[in-house]
Amino acid sequence: MTITFLKKAKDLTPQNSIKYWLHQHLSRIDDGRPLSRMHASELTRPEGLCPRMYAIADLTKTKPKDEWLNASSFMTFQIGRDQEKNIVLWFAEMNKAVCHWKCVACGTVHKFTMRPHACKSCGTKKFDPQEVRFESAITGVSCGVDMLVAMGGPKLRPVELKTIDKDEFKNLKAPLAEHKWRTQLYLRTIDECTDQNASHVGTDKATILYVSKGGFGCADPELKKWGLQEGFSPFKEFEITRDDKATEPLAERAKVVKDFRDGKVGMPCGLCPSSMSQRAKGCIVKKHCFSGDFPPTYDWKA
Repeated sequence: MTITFLKKAKDLTPQNSIKYWLHQHLSRIDDGRPLSRMHASELTRPEGLCPRMYAIADLTKTKPKDEWLNASSFMTFQIGRDQEKNIVLWFAEMNKAVCHWKCVACGTVHKFTMRPHACKSCGTKKFDPQEVRFESAITGVSCGVDMLVAMGGPKLRPVELKTIDKDEFKNLKAPLAEHKWRTQLYLRTIDECTDQNASHVGTDKATILYVSKGGFGCADPELKKWGLQEGFSPFKEFEITRDDKATEPLAERAKVVKDFRDGKVGMPCGLCPSSMSQRAKGCIVKKHCFSGDFPPTYDWKA
C-alpha cells in the first residue's frame, strides 16, 4: 500500500515546473533560536517569558523547537528582510547608517561603523549590513538593532524597521503595542550594556519605521508641507520614548534567569498551574518541569 502510494506520488511529481522547483527548494526546517540568549522579542510575546523554562532547559540541555516553513512563509519573511536591508543600504548611501558591515567576498566584518569604502582585508567594495547587538549587564536581555542613524546630534538614533501588509499599513495610526513595548525594552537594554559601542547610542528615544509592502503606501499630506512633489508615502515613522516603568515586568523576569545562571538564586517557580494548562502543552521542558526532579526553590512572583 505504502509503495503504491509513493509510486503514485512520484508519478505526479512534475518534471519541468518552475513553480514546483521553487516550492521544493524553499520549504524547509528553520532552526530554533538557542536559549543561551534571552531575546527581547521573546520577552514581549503575548504569553511572556517563563524563567523556569530557561532554567530547566539549561540543566537538561533541551534544544528549542525547530519550525517548518512552507514556501509562502519563507517568501513573506524574505520580502521583509530584503526591504529592511534596502532601507539600511539607502541610509548608507546618505552616510547616515551605522551597523556592522560584512564583506560579501571574504566575510570580514567591519564593526560599528558607517559603510566602509573598501574591505580592509581584500579590497572588495560590496558589503551586507549586520545588526548591532547589545546585552544588558543587569538583566541579560539581548537585542539586535536594525539600524543606528547619525542624525547630527552627539548620539546615534536606534531605528527599528518593520514591514507590513499594504492594507494594514493604510490603517496604521500608531505603533503596534508589542513593537512599542519591545523598542522601549531595547532602549533600556542599550543603556544597561557595558559594551563601548553602547555609549555612542542615545537611549532616551528611538524610531520605529513601518514600510508598506505595497509601493504607494497611502496619501500623506505632510510630504507637500516638506516641499516634496509627491502625495503618497510607503513609510510611517513613530518616535518611541523610553519608559522603564512599562518594561519593569519584562526586566524582572529576565533577571530571574540571569540570577539563576549566575548562581544567585535557586530553581525558579513556573507559570503553569498544571501540566494540562494551554501554555504547558507546547512547552519544550514540560516533561521535566512536572517530573518532580526540579522542585522550585525560588518564588520570583512573590
